[in-house]
Amino acid sequence: MKNRPVYVTGVLILAHCVCFIIGVFAAALDFSSWFVELSFNTRAVLLHTKLWQLLTYPWIHTPSLAFALDMLVLYWFGHDVEHILGRLKYLLLYFSLIFLPAVFSLGLSAIDPTIRGIMNGSDLIHFSLFIAYTCLFPSSELFLGIKAKWVALIFLALFSLIDIASKSWIHLFWCWSSVAIATYSILGRKIFQYLPSFKIGMAKRKTQKPKATESSSTYNKKKTEEDETIDAILDKIAKSGIGSLTKSERAALERARIALLKKDQKK
Repeated sequence: MKNRPVYVTGVLILAHCVCFIIGVFAAALDFSSWFVELSFNTRAVLLHTKLWQLLTYPWIHTPSLAFALDMLVLYWFGHDVEHILGRLKYLLLYFSLIFLPAVFSLGLSAIDPTIRGIMNGSDLIHFSLFIAYTCLFPSSELFLGIKAKWVALIFLALFSLIDIASKSWIHLFWCWSSVAIATYSILGRKIFQYLPSFKIGMAKRKTQKPKATESSSTYNKKKTEEDETIDAILDKIAKSGIGSLTKSERAALERARIALLKKDQKK
């Protein structure tokens, strides 16, 4: 749009902001019943078949400053997850984080009717996207040089302890279900590498004669050309601003950024 790429993450942020503004005016005009009807309630879904709540609850935001932090998490980490997974897989992951934990909690409530709860907002969805980011780039540094994987473990432990202290068992179950879905979406296939049959297959591949690779001189030449291209793009940004970049230049800059993240991950 006007020489600027449009990402799914940006569209989701816009949709959440619109819903937040609508919620603010609904609260101001005393339409609080909307929050009750659209928020997810295990008892309402099981007893009164209000199935729309399975999809509407994440768009119901209580007016608070926490909403800004929620959107920042989506902006900071959702974009990288979208870039790695691609648009369709990213959307599938996002709506899986909306739908599947709600269905799992319904099953838990059906087994034990004493376990029930109400859910609204998208904080757990976007926290799970952060978990997906840490699975992709566990060694990337975040706050004060702390690696992403440790930040994720610290926050997951804090959320769990808070839920245990308040006896919010449905929220605790929901949190771990969302984290499991996000983790499996990134690392699921790697589980099979630990099976004996797959190990044998991998060993056979290692014994095969490797394919001819590029000579070091050719590799260095390509590397130098890429570096020169990025330097030229950075010079253009310094002179004319980021809006002056073409679509191909933006793509090259994005590839360089992801390559740096992967390099940090290997360290």
